[in-house]
Amino acid sequence: MQLLRKLASRVLQGAGRPSRPRLVVNLTPGELYFIGEDDPADGVRTPFVKIGIVRDDRAVAKRLTEHQTGNPRRLKLLHTQASPAVEEIEVIMRAEFAPRRIGGEWFYLPGAELEVAIERATVRIEEARANLPTLEAAKDLNSKVSNGQSMTPDEATLDLHHRLLDVRRQWDEAEDLNKEIGEALLERTRGAPEGYRHVTEQVTEPKMAFRKAKFTAAHPDLAERYTDEMQTPNGDGSFLLVGLRGHAVDIENDNPALFGHLAGIRESLEAGEPAIELHRRYLEVQALHRPLKWERDLLEARLRAFCGEYDEVSGICTWRRKATKQVFNEAALKDEHPDLHAEFSSMGKAGRKVIIDKDLGYRLPQE
Repeated sequence: MQLLRKLASRVLQGAGRPSRPRLVVNLTPGELYFIGEDDPADGVRTPFVKIGIVRDDRAVAKRLTEHQTGNPRRLKLLHTQASPAVEEIEVIMRAEFAPRRIGGEWFYLPGAELEVAIERATVRIEEARANLPTLEAAKDLNSKVSNGQSMTPDEATLDLHHRLLDVRRQWDEAEDLNKEIGEALLERTRGAPEGYRHVTEQVTEPKMAFRKAKFTAAHPDLAERYTDEMQTPNGDGSFLLVGLRGHAVDIENDNPALFGHLAGIRESLEAGEPAIELHRRYLEVQALHRPLKWERDLLEARLRAFCGEYDEVSGICTWRRKATKQVFNEAALKDEHPDLHAEFSSMGKAGRKVIIDKDLGYRLPQE
């Protein structure tokens, strides 16, 4: 209970962060399919199901034939459904059924669980269809130069903005905890066989980086000389959400399932539970985490569509899209003033990324 109160207090304080620009949802259409397999010993369908996609007008039957090659079990097409934004639907399905994901695109879905998965896919596809006009409008507006004006939000837009802030804060809270899980998994699996680690650490070598800000401060005239104005085909504007920093959200009441899972993970971290249990909890949270991004994208598309060709919606968002942008020609500076370029270049930091497995590693889920 103390951990629950601690989590609630942390979230209600709204320790947010500035909104970062993101790409519009990929709207490529296609089909989502479910493929099952028959056991060659008795011809009975196994509980393993492949959930995948084909894009545009590619035939699912051809994909089935491709998968049959090299598979000793007879594959059967169990269900197909056309969908807009089919890649996003596939990603959501992988996340929502992560606790049942054996490996790759294969899931353990015995009995009625297959129908549950198909019903969930239908819900997500209908959401995509219902929001497609708004998603398309938001995408088209990327190529529009904004008009330099501000507009006043109506009551519905204020409500939409508040909901988007809530969703963003919930997403951020889960994302922060995912980072803690990654570090804990690394620590708890050091020296374990590769197939039992559940996590990978990727480190990249540091590279030389040119410090443009320092160069500009020291040589403003020269910096201006090497700065070109270029035409931008897509408006060159980042969509920024106002009010995220410091926004308070009560996850316990707004999203009790997520709140409970986050609290469970914190208990697991503090109790030092084994890696396999911590990884299981991580997969359970993914089933709630990724759908938040989907809701976030749909809400943001509505906000972009409302913003239209304006620079901003007052107190809600800014979306300044310009016809040109300023581009610093570092290559030309380096070619013509190599010593000066070297003076303002220094070794950057090594890159580091922790990647947590998003499946069970070809093991059955613990019932």
